[in-house]
This record gives sequence, structure tokens and C-alpha cells, in this order.
Amino acid sequence: MAESRRESRLAFTVKHWCFWQSAPEPQTTSWPNGEILPHNQGKADVGFLPAMQRRRLSPLARAACAVAWRSRSENGDMPSVFFSNHGESQYYFEMLEELAKGEHVSPSRFSQCVHNAIAGLSSFHNASYLPYVALAGGTEGLYAAFLEAGGMLLDVPQVLLVCYEQPLPDAYLPYLPGSQTTWALAMTLGRSASAGPQLQLTREPANGPAIPEKGLPNFVQAVLSGRQSGSCRQDRAIWHWRMDDVS
Repeated sequence: MAESRRESRLAFTVKHWCFWQSAPEPQTTSWPNGEILPHNQGKADVGFLPAMQRRRLSPLARAACAVAWRSRSENGDMPSVFFSNHGESQYYFEMLEELAKGEHVSPSRFSQCVHNAIAGLSSFHNASYLPYVALAGGTEGLYAAFLEAGGMLLDVPQVLLVCYEQPLPDAYLPYLPGSQTTWALAMTLGRSASAGPQLQLTREPANGPAIPEKGLPNFVQAVLSGRQSGSCRQDRAIWHWRMDDVS
């Protein structure tokens, strides 16, 4: 990361990216070095796992594990950053309802909805012993994941970043915009000195609240549509991005 006045900059080489969504994704010109996994009737394909393990995965976990598995298959094992604003919201909302009724919470269900559960499952399925971090949404939004990845890249040559979301329970919708689909994006990020497409992120301090993003985040939309620059306002900053296709 470099700092200029009050701005902070991050730079990465995008070695590979992989996306899945529960709704069909129209064919568009997307960022280089990537792929969109088949829609598969709204259920992410995790056929690489034994049947018993597949049955234990929630729709959100299936999505995240599918893109992470594909990225590791393409680039090998590496430390990882997993990010979601709300994680397994469907699971923990059900548990809250059960508690409100005076019922007991299933230990198995609880273990599946803690925020690092998906990261742990992905690490287990890939037999990975490398470190991972599970982040929740905060004032920096999904860009916090890039900050974490940038720090990791000081010590390792590449990092796997996985972002994922699902629709929130209806009770939350009057207060939060939320996602309209279940989706997951994995990106293999290398140091900016590597050959390949270059992603630059700039954080500009700013006052004012975040601008809610309905549906897919603007950054994810940019990846899928091939848009090479854009910006997004968070609570105390504006994040700008630019993709340069350098061969």
C-alpha cells in the first residue's frame, strides 16, 4: 500500500477470478483471466465433494466453496481472505426465532452459521493448512477484504479472496438493501510486480454515509461487465478502482 497525502492505494495482479450466482448471468465482456461457473439451476456445483459433505452445505456455503475450489485448482493452495457482510443470515435468523419462542438451539446449526464456518469448511475441503481470515462487513465494505489481502501479500506471493452474499430474511429488508441472489466471487491476487491484469484501488477519505448497493455490489458488477473503472462510497471513504489489462 502506498499513501499520497490522505489517499491510500492498493495494487494487485489479478491472476484469476471465478464467479457463481443463483440467477442466470447474461453473457457479457468481463474482466480478463476469469470465468463464470454454470448456473446449474440455481445450485452451485460442488460435485468435487463426497455426498455426505455436500448435504451439509448451505446454499451460501456451496457457492463460496465452489468458487474457492475452482480458484485453488487453477492456482494451487494459498492463504485466503473470506468476506461477507451478513454471512449465514438465514440460519442465524431461524435460531433467533427459536430462542424467542423459548426453544433450544441446535449445536450443529450454530456451528454452521458462525461467521468463519464457510472459510473453515473451504479450508477443510481443500485439505489446506495455510492461514485464512474471515471478515464481516464494516465501514469499508468489501474493500476491507482487499486491505487484508494487501497485508498478506507482504509475506506471500499470492492470496485467495472470496466474497459471498445471499438474500437477507424478509424481516431485515426494510432496514438493509441486501442481495437479491446468492452469489460468490473468488479472486487470486498477486503482487503488482507480477505479469498480468493490474487492479488498482484508491481510498479517498470522505464524509457522509455509504450509498446502499442493491443487488450485486458495484465492484462485482464491474468484474462481470468488463467495466474498467468506477467508485463506491462507504461510510467514511470513497473507494475507486481501475483495471488495466497488461499482458
